[in-house]
Amino acid sequence: MRRLWIVFLAVSFTATLEAAKPATPAKPAAPAKSATPAKRAAPAASAPDSSIGLSRTSVFAVPEPPLVAPPAGAPGERPRYPRAFPGAPPRIPHAIQEFLPITREQNACFECHHRANAPESGAVPIPASHYRDTRRAPEAEREQIAGARQVCVSCHVPQTEAPPLVGNRFGQ
Repeated sequence: MRRLWIVFLAVSFTATLEAAKPATPAKPAAPAKSATPAKRAAPAASAPDSSIGLSRTSVFAVPEPPLVAPPAGAPGERPRYPRAFPGAPPRIPHAIQEFLPITREQNACFECHHRANAPESGAVPIPASHYRDTRRAPEAEREQIAGARQVCVSCHVPQTEAPPLVGNRFGQ
């Protein structure tokens, strides 16, 4: 039985190879000589650079966004904009240039927004979620702000009157 199976596989393999061989092409007939040369087909039209991508400029251009003036006024003077979408971090309603750089070691935001200082400063207090370490102990609230939440500008950006660079239909 085993020998029969081996013979069957060998015959099947040989038949498969024979079927896969390309047929030898017949010699094409010699082209007839004519008085006019043959015309070549026109190349396919390519898409212009300006129709590729979101910026609608050449793919080789390096567009720069227009300069936007930072929000004017001191903290607490401007109205707060609504959030961009549910769950989005709120935007900063005041200039932050004088507070930069905002790092774990140097964070002027805490002077007004820390929950211990917010009532007397009139600032919006940092929410309780920022006092939880979502990686190590998400259920425990701490006295200090969690390490991942200490660089505020990682999520929060100053609000401006800047037009969007690209259209957005998120949330519609």
